[in-house]
This record gives sequence, C-alpha cells and structure tokens, in this order.
Amino acid sequence: MSEMNAEKSIAAIVVAGLAVLCCAGPFLLATIGAVAISASALTGSVAIVAVIALIGLAGVWAYRRSRSIDPDAVDCCALESAKRKSNT
Repeated sequence: MSEMNAEKSIAAIVVAGLAVLCCAGPFLLATIGAVAISASALTGSVAIVAVIALIGLAGVWAYRRSRSIDPDAVDCCALESAKRKSNT
C-alpha cells in the first residue's frame, strides 16, 4: 500500500512542477527579454535582441505552419461570417 502512496506523491509533485513551469513561463520569457535588451544597451550590440527576435519569428512561423497543415481544421471566423450572412 505504501508503494501506491509514493507513486501518487511523485505524480503530484510532477504535475505541480509542470503547473509552476506553465505559470512562470511568461514571466521567465519577459525576464530573458529584459536582460537581453539591457545587455544590448550596455554593450552597444544589437545582436542579442536580433537573435531573440529571430527566435520569436521562428516560433510564430512554426505555430502558423502547424495550424495550416490540418486540412480538416474548421475556420471559426468563416463559420461566424456564414451565420451573419444567413441572418440578414
């Protein structure tokens, strides 16, 4: 019976850790951005900010690409406009 409680405790700790990472993610990204901008201002180099901007653009590109790959995806905006046209 003790093994089951240990497994549940480990699972609870893992889930709590993931929740903390999820909630702290935006704060960590903002902090990294602020540090990069500060380092760029102090050193006079724009390279750090450019690299972070390129990483952000790559993330946006990957997100948009993953959204456009699914041919069965439903466009919620198209459905809404179709509803509006049928009501008029």
